Parts: sequence; C-alpha cells; structure tokens
Amino acid sequence: MAQNLPPNEAIAELVSAMGDEHVRTLVRTFLRDFPNSMQALATADRKNGRRIAHRMKSESRMMGALDLSRRLLEIQERLTPETGAELTPADISAIAAEYEAIAAKLRGFVGD
Repeated sequence: MAQNLPPNEAIAELVSAMGDEHVRTLVRTFLRDFPNSMQALATADRKNGRRIAHRMKSESRMMGALDLSRRLLEIQERLTPETGAELTPADISAIAAEYEAIAAKLRGFVGD
C-alpha cells in the first residue's frame, strides 16, 4: 500500500525528524482530540479557555495549520485579561471551519 505524502512542510519536517509512523500517530491523535478540545473551549471559563486555546494553538502549529494557530493565539490573548472580550459562537464556528480545512488534508495523509 502506497503511503500518502505529507500535506505540508511542517508535517514533512516532523516525518524527517521523527519517522513516518510516529508522525502518522501524532496526526491521528490530533484529528481525534481537537474536536473534543474545541467543545471544551466552547464551554470553559476564561482561565481554562485560555489554557485550552494555548494548547490547541501549539498543536495546530505543529500540524502546519498556521491560520488556525493564529486564530487560537488571538483567542488566547483575548481571554488573558479579565476585561477581554468573551469567546463567541462565531469564534467556535471559525475554528471549526479552519480545523476542517486542515483535517481533510491530514486525513488523506493518514489514510482515514
């Protein structure tokens, strides 16, 4: 069975450093866990929301989803001060749309 090529430079670099199967496992974990994190973010208080957004931002960057990572950084920074704007349903929808855009490519890479 032919393996699909990495969908972006970030994944290709990870494959080079860690090996193909390890990276495929990381990608599968990201695909499985990110929707759960999104759900947790949508219902979290400010402190936990900031923590969740930070983790999601880092995971997204590692997967090469730079637009998604930037959006999560904005949310993380917005949730940092007590006077910052709250997370909105539109934010969650935007995160979901950007996740789906990268998830489709990542699913192709891992063969799901």
